[in-house]
Amino acid sequence: MGSRRFFALSVITDRVGDLLRPAFGKAFWVRAEISSAAERGHFFCDLVESDGRGGVVARMRCQIWASDLARIRASFKAAGLDLVLENGTQVGIECELRWDARYGLSLVGRDMDPAFALGEIELRRRRILEALERDGLFGRNAEHRVPLLPNRIGLVTSRSSAAFQDFTKTLRESGYGFRIVVADATMQGPDTGRTVLAALDALARLPLDLVVMTRGGGSKTDLAWLDDEAVARRIASHSLPVWTAIGHETDTSVLDAVAGAHFKTPTAVAEALVARFETLALRLDEGAARLRNVWQRARDLARERLDRSRTGLRQGSRKLLDQRRSELRNVAERVRAEVLHRLGQERSHLVGGAASLHARTRASLRERRQRLRQTAIDLARGGRLSLRVARERLLQQRRRLSLRRIEQRLAAERERLARREQLVRAADPATALLRGFSLTTLADGTLLRSVGDVEAGDEIATRLADGSITSVVRAARRESGG
Repeated sequence: MGSRRFFALSVITDRVGDLLRPAFGKAFWVRAEISSAAERGHFFCDLVESDGRGGVVARMRCQIWASDLARIRASFKAAGLDLVLENGTQVGIECELRWDARYGLSLVGRDMDPAFALGEIELRRRRILEALERDGLFGRNAEHRVPLLPNRIGLVTSRSSAAFQDFTKTLRESGYGFRIVVADATMQGPDTGRTVLAALDALARLPLDLVVMTRGGGSKTDLAWLDDEAVARRIASHSLPVWTAIGHETDTSVLDAVAGAHFKTPTAVAEALVARFETLALRLDEGAARLRNVWQRARDLARERLDRSRTGLRQGSRKLLDQRRSELRNVAERVRAEVLHRLGQERSHLVGGAASLHARTRASLRERRQRLRQTAIDLARGGRLSLRVARERLLQQRRRLSLRRIEQRLAAERERLARREQLVRAADPATALLRGFSLTTLADGTLLRSVGDVEAGDEIATRLADGSITSVVRAARRESGG
């Protein structure tokens, strides 16, 4: 024990200070990872370096004084970044050596390089994108079919954010019936990944058409919280189509790369949803106008045919009546001529007989006079009978051609014309619509005749007397007797 020489600890610390003194005041840049971070006005941490297996190969205490910390934050802000000093953050920091006999050797941080922080963010983003591309996750979520009118929307965002307000306001002001299920999540900070994953899992269990993940703009470090590989993989394998609007103005985020579709802002993704409804509404209006024009044209053609038929019936009746009148006049003229001819023949016969009687001798006149008298009697009787028969035939013709019979015939024709007009009116589709019937067509205008012509989800249009109704088939059921 007597041969050993003991030094006071202060002597040792003084000696170490003397040896390190030439290095004091000299600044140098260090690349390291922050550990054991604590901010109490000043910032205190350990700077560590790890090997490829996660083991620590070097560690030194470091502190940044409050005045330097405020200046560093300002420089980051000017570069569009937020200064993140948390465990695991890679930093490029300008340091000076500091020796204290009580606390030992440490580093004093004087400045930090914003470009180094930005490079680390970009490097991390690229590593994630390369891993996702290597595993074939790009475009997988885009394979999900988005309904033509997605109105059941799952929204992943912070309920208190401006992104939530912008998105819901745009949908609300559109006037269309959107139903939104909000899964509240933290969109920046260390809880981002955990809360977003929980929100995506919750929405996957609901009957939704689409999931929208959105947040407003922010600095690169704010937005970098969403460049999360676990969240990206969950979106790529999600059971629903996922659209993103992360707020990147220039770069594409990790989540944008795997989403079914991506947009710049919450308002832009909401406008894209509204545009689907507006486009379909425009197509429906155009289809209704075309259908209205077709029906109007068909109605006008039917009216023209009806008018032509009515005119034809009216003119045909007049022609038939004129024809019957002409035929009756011809018959009457033939009867009159026949009677006159017969009377002329009878007169000629009488005159000839009288001349013959006068040519005979007076001796036979008395003998013939009696016979002539009898003959005259017979002729008179026969003439009266012929005249009576002719008169009866003429009366029969007159009765058949009487005004009353003609009027009865015209009345029967009018009644038959009225029945035909009623049949034409009954066949008019507009009359059936006024009685409460309707016409139902498919989206392409084909008349729907059977429940077998439609399936669930098909669009049908129902035409009523005062307008039309567009419907979506929920189910088609055939009746037992049909």
